[in-house]
Amino acid sequence: MDLLAKINKISKMLFNGPDSEVGLERSMRLIGESLEVDGILVLKNILNEKTSEIQLEPYFEWKESREEVFTSILDSNLLKNFTYEEVYQSFSMTLAQGLPLYGNSSNFDFQSKEIAPYFLKKGLKSFIILPVFYDSFHWGNLVLIDFTKERDWAEVSEGLMIVAGMLGAFIKNKEFRDNMNEELVSDHGKKMATLGEMAAGIVHEINNPLFIINGYATKINTLIEREQLDKEQLRNISDMIQKSCKRVTSIISGLRMISRKTRLDDLEVKSFKDVINGTIDISKERIRLADIELKINYPEGDDFPIECHPEQLSQVLVNLFNNAYDSISERDDTKWIELSLKDLGDRLHFSVTDSGNKIPKEIASKIMQPFFTTKEAGKGTGLGLSISKEIVSKHGGNFFLDHDCENVRFVIELPKLEYE
Repeated sequence: MDLLAKINKISKMLFNGPDSEVGLERSMRLIGESLEVDGILVLKNILNEKTSEIQLEPYFEWKESREEVFTSILDSNLLKNFTYEEVYQSFSMTLAQGLPLYGNSSNFDFQSKEIAPYFLKKGLKSFIILPVFYDSFHWGNLVLIDFTKERDWAEVSEGLMIVAGMLGAFIKNKEFRDNMNEELVSDHGKKMATLGEMAAGIVHEINNPLFIINGYATKINTLIEREQLDKEQLRNISDMIQKSCKRVTSIISGLRMISRKTRLDDLEVKSFKDVINGTIDISKERIRLADIELKINYPEGDDFPIECHPEQLSQVLVNLFNNAYDSISERDDTKWIELSLKDLGDRLHFSVTDSGNKIPKEIASKIMQPFFTTKEAGKGTGLGLSISKEIVSKHGGNFFLDHDCENVRFVIELPKLEYE
């Protein structure tokens, strides 16, 4: 198997997916199944503060499901039996220099009388150990294990070293995202602030269908009093009431989607069109009241399923709709907001364009920075776009201002869901 040919796909799984843990599991499974190995370990080097010795800590493991024996070697007690130096001894210097170690258990010099019998007893036939670096620091190791046969690792070592390098970048990126997630994305209060800006429009949006329902209910009472009930007329009234009820339900669903708290395990397969439409439902009345034309351009057919946190993407969309509204609502000329969705093959391209004037270069260069705002004091936190950029990035996508547009256009690009 040409591992190098799969490097691009492995990279996309690690860096372009919406969930880092899912990306790691999928990429390691692809490697394991492609190379037909029995197991893959990612081990982290940690310092035992009591003994001042380096020990190995499991960070991730994948195993071929048919190999029951693999469960024994992955027992967490295994790594507590030996220190780092006892396992690797002089090999640690080789790994620290960025070189791989590989061999077959039957003829490999473990340089430790205790280690060789231990692994041979477990049935280990062949292995390769590749160093993983976090910047210039030897963070840990990527280990591939085979219980069924001895093998020559030389033909795949180059590709695996590239994977180990990507793994180091992945770990660094994951830690950065986790920190940013705590500081920016997970602040539930910011979602509430966004909804607060839309409160008047939402109230009006709900009042409209309620007014219709109340009006038709009054009409039914009048018809009953006059004994002028007609089946066809009642059917039409019932249809209008049902449509109004569905309208209220749709608005409430949109509010729930954006306001609910997010957990790491909330990743869903969702129609991107549904996420967009649900957000439009809680935004469009405010836009209509300002005499702003809302243009929606979607391709027919596909609902564009994606893996996402729908409430987070809805938060991004609400922020863009609010920004567009604030930008043009008080203008005297023609006002419009255009939403466009395109399929670009490996990703979805969604844009929000408004009729405002093009943003000057000096402002455009700072517009994504936290706490930078062009709004009046008290009207903006300066966090909306920076949070939106982080949310989209967390979903493996891109979020940017289109500098080529003569008006104001923000673009969201998200990876399409790939079925394996």
